[in-house]
Formats: sequence, C-alpha cells, structure tokens
Amino acid sequence: MNYHVFPGGIMAHDHVTQARSVLGRLIEPGASSYDDYLDIAAEERADQVRSRLADVFRERPMFAGLMLRLDGHQIGVSTPARVASAGGTAGDAPEFGASDRAGLPGRSQQYKVIRFGCTTIGCPGTDVRSYYDPRTVPVCTVVAAHGMLALQR
Repeated sequence: MNYHVFPGGIMAHDHVTQARSVLGRLIEPGASSYDDYLDIAAEERADQVRSRLADVFRERPMFAGLMLRLDGHQIGVSTPARVASAGGTAGDAPEFGASDRAGLPGRSQQYKVIRFGCTTIGCPGTDVRSYYDPRTVPVCTVVAAHGMLALQR
C-alpha cells in the first residue's frame, strides 16, 4: 500500500505504525480487552482523537476501553485513565497566553543583555540586543556617520 503523508495527520506508508506513534499517549500498553471500536480518520490529530475518546467515555462511563481503528486496522486500546492522563501534546488547548511564558515571574535565566557603545570619544550612542550577530551590528544612534557600535564587556 502506498499512502501520502498529510501534515499533522497520521496516514503514511505503514499507517498502523505511524498511527501508533502519533497516538501513543492515548494507547494503553498491553491492553487487549475493549468494549467498542472508535474509527479514526487519517487526517485527525491526536488532540482531536483525545477529545472524541473523552466524549465517548463521558457518555458511556461503563466502558473500560475502546479499540482505535484506522481504515479497519486495529491501532490499540485506549482507556479512560490514559485519556485523562494524556495531557501535553494530546491534551486540551492551553489558556490564551499560557505558552508565551507571560505569567512567569522573575527574569529569564536564559538571556543576557548585550550592550553596544559608540567608539567616538564623548559620544553617548548606545544600543542593547538580546543576541549578537556580526552581520547586523548596530550603528551609532546619535550620529550615523560614527559607524558601527562596539561590543561592551
């Protein structure tokens, strides 16, 4: 069988192996008993499958497991416990702004301010950057004719 890879999807040449890899957080290792099947589409992302599983387990709390199937092929058994603990990449969408570290207090330990100063005596021209790239060294902010600023240590 030859299949195409869909961005964010799970269809590939060996689509069962690929689906197991993508949905691994939702599959209970070693589980073999299940109450019903859940057919999934090749285009579905892990978070979409997790959402569908959560809905089924919420509607049918007596279910101990669901067999995931892709094109009739068994992928693996998912349990309510696996779905509940499958946060992260297969979890619900985070709150707005949660991924940009906007709420973390204190200063970042990963970055240091890099200061540049004009080499002309008496010129107060300075600039600061969070990175150094020799291709984009800043020029004097007071008199452009002074040229490039020097890295200060």
